[in-house]
Amino acid sequence: MKSAFKTVMNKIKRQDNSEVTLLIALFLIGLVFTILSPYFLTIKNFFNIGIYSAIIGVTATTTTLALIQGCIDISVGSIMALTGMVCAILLKAGASMFVAIIIAFAVGLAGGAFNGLMVSKAKINPMITTLSTMTIFRGIAYLSNDGISIVINNNNFKWMGRGYIGPIPFIIILMLIAYFVMWYVAKYTAFGRKIYATGSNPRASYLSGINTSRMILVVYILNGMMAGISGILMAAQSGAGLPIAGEGYEMTIISACILGGTSLNGGKGSIWGTFIGVIMLTTIANGLTMLAVQTFWQYIIKGIILLVSVLIDSIRSGALKKV
Repeated sequence: MKSAFKTVMNKIKRQDNSEVTLLIALFLIGLVFTILSPYFLTIKNFFNIGIYSAIIGVTATTTTLALIQGCIDISVGSIMALTGMVCAILLKAGASMFVAIIIAFAVGLAGGAFNGLMVSKAKINPMITTLSTMTIFRGIAYLSNDGISIVINNNNFKWMGRGYIGPIPFIIILMLIAYFVMWYVAKYTAFGRKIYATGSNPRASYLSGINTSRMILVVYILNGMMAGISGILMAAQSGAGLPIAGEGYEMTIISACILGGTSLNGGKGSIWGTFIGVIMLTTIANGLTMLAVQTFWQYIIKGIILLVSVLIDSIRSGALKKV
């Protein structure tokens, strides 16, 4: 039994095949839900999974970069809520869709920049920084309209979350573009290589000429921007600005990143691994909903998945050398 467990651990440590392993796991999960529910294996449901994956998936691209760099951001869900509320308030006030999107996007960027400045310049721990801003941004989202949701009547704006280009939902196309862009940046640019280097060994990176403080700031700005885009898409999809929007999404995003092979210790990670992790978690949530599993149990399952993800990361990083 002990030998078998060690064999499993050794397989987990080999990250070269982590994406293949995830795909196999995703297939098996889909097979189980197909057997249990006659409505799971349909084109419409696959599109539903893609649509709901897009919201967390867009932000997960840059959260992956932040984790690779050895940082963490748990304020993204609150930024989503705040940017959605900004859009709804501006549209209700009569602003054009373009103006509302640009200002909301700028709010997301500003939130990310604030996080980045606190971590890179003030040298505050990333967890403490983003835990604080998570509550600050959420509080501002509630205060913006006294905690009341705002209905959006602009059909052109709502199209971004509900519209199709041909047979494919626009929101899915946007998510795929985000993944291709971030994959290219991480794999083929000097900026991407600096992110990996900073996460692997910050001191050595600094001594080799990399401005590590600037790298941290830029990645946090990017993460705020992508969270802002997710917030705009969420408001378009729901047709309302919701101060409660995105609550708990940060944990789902981080779980997807870790499942996809990104290390909490920095220096390791895969954009496409995160993509598979996002699809897997959304598929699980979709299947459980179809099986009418209570929300309370879904919370427990999500918590277990996060815990298992961190355990897998510990095994990969060698923290568990002996069992």
